[in-house]
Amino acid sequence: MTKLPIRPDQFVAVRRDFVFTQDGNRPILYPLDYINTHIHFLTPIQGFALSLLDGASRFSEIDLFFRQLFPEAATGSLVETLSGVDALVRASVSATGIGAHGIVEIADNPITEALRFDPRCFVIDQQAYSRVMQGVKTRFRLEAPINLYTVFTHRCQTDCLYCYADRRVKAGKEMRLERWRELIEEAASMGVRMCSPDNGDTFVRQDGIDFLNLLVEHEMLFLLSTKAFLDRDAVARLVDAGFKEKINGVVERPVQLSFDAADDHINMRVLNVRKPRTQLATMTFESFMNFGIQPIIKAVITGLNVDQPKKIVEFFYPRGARTFSFVRYSRSFHRHSDDLFVTGAHHATLAREFEAIRAKYPDIALNENLSIAPTPAGELTSERKLQIWSQRIGCGGGWHALGVGPDGGAFLCEQMAYEEPFLVGDARHQSLREIWTGSRLLNFIHPSRERFAGSSCEACSSFESCVWEKGRCYRDAYFSYGSVHTTPPLCPFNDKPGVRLS
Repeated sequence: MTKLPIRPDQFVAVRRDFVFTQDGNRPILYPLDYINTHIHFLTPIQGFALSLLDGASRFSEIDLFFRQLFPEAATGSLVETLSGVDALVRASVSATGIGAHGIVEIADNPITEALRFDPRCFVIDQQAYSRVMQGVKTRFRLEAPINLYTVFTHRCQTDCLYCYADRRVKAGKEMRLERWRELIEEAASMGVRMCSPDNGDTFVRQDGIDFLNLLVEHEMLFLLSTKAFLDRDAVARLVDAGFKEKINGVVERPVQLSFDAADDHINMRVLNVRKPRTQLATMTFESFMNFGIQPIIKAVITGLNVDQPKKIVEFFYPRGARTFSFVRYSRSFHRHSDDLFVTGAHHATLAREFEAIRAKYPDIALNENLSIAPTPAGELTSERKLQIWSQRIGCGGGWHALGVGPDGGAFLCEQMAYEEPFLVGDARHQSLREIWTGSRLLNFIHPSRERFAGSSCEACSSFESCVWEKGRCYRDAYFSYGSVHTTPPLCPFNDKPGVRLS
């Protein structure tokens, strides 16, 4: 562990791209990142140490106070405690992710914009902390969600072949904006800082901008992802509401425009539309650029548009785009065709595409997962399956995230079937707190062994720690075998072949 280089006369604060708070009887720390939401469960002493960092007091003063409270602690224990948290954070992120530069900000002058905490809130009862951290159902589950999937609508202006939204929820069954306001206000009071308004295009609803402005009003971080046409006036409404204001003064709300092909005939086929949408996409991009917002250009690559990445970059680069994201098609529940999979024959084409892009445009941020073909689950060795399984992130739905659909149905996985028995509540009539602590949700994420009769899970010695504590991917199990109560295909104790997922 590298010791933090803090001098006694310097000022120290928790970096503002993190949320540091209390989850019941334990302190937690996590980045303001709606994709890589890595939650760090801190010890009581680590949490108390972080709470003292106000950016206004010299470190020598904080250190003296710490040693007065803990006279048995050796000299240097405060910086060592902070260094331990810093190392924990750095070890969990990529070289460019939030936390790559650690958890603390160190300066020679007072840090005027520092986050301030009340140390009294971080005085944790050690016995209560031990109980929650030792409980197989409570160790990784938060007392309240920190990410809310806010699916305002399942409708869209396109009909993409790769879509996994359930289009059966019609406009007349969608919740009114007034109910969404109540839910967002409750979410904010519970400490939710991140939302995910996806699975449909928010702008299809006439009050879509009002909904997004509601998220802005409550200082939510979210990705604005759309295929809709937005003119300058529409973007101006978002900007006037504060969309460009950074969360905690440092984290921007990104905009992502989906654009799957530069060739109109391919784009129309992938989007399943009758008229070209290239001009509309260009105008939307320019509408955001007029306000200094540079959208990410994202494409879902299928077997139909494998030759499009370079053309997409060449189309948007002259217009100012500098961040591009290319992701592979994955199996969807409501519509699927094997023809959409990126096959082995396509990877050579894609590798050449991305090599050419990187050579010609070295100044862009290029995110892609297509250059290397994934190893099919059936070809993985038992040792590799065990490694993947043991290092899996775990399921966030029900542990730290909750979804609310257009008609109020509460769900845990946006890629699962949006129907009973996979719904865990009804936000039309229940509060978020009632759903989160309700028996429907808890029984879903903590099923009994008996539900897995006949599978490898039924008699597995790791059942409780695997299913109740960390969570398995029931989506993969359902796609492969038609049941959420069976062993997922990647489990090292499962020798049954699963369906191809991507």
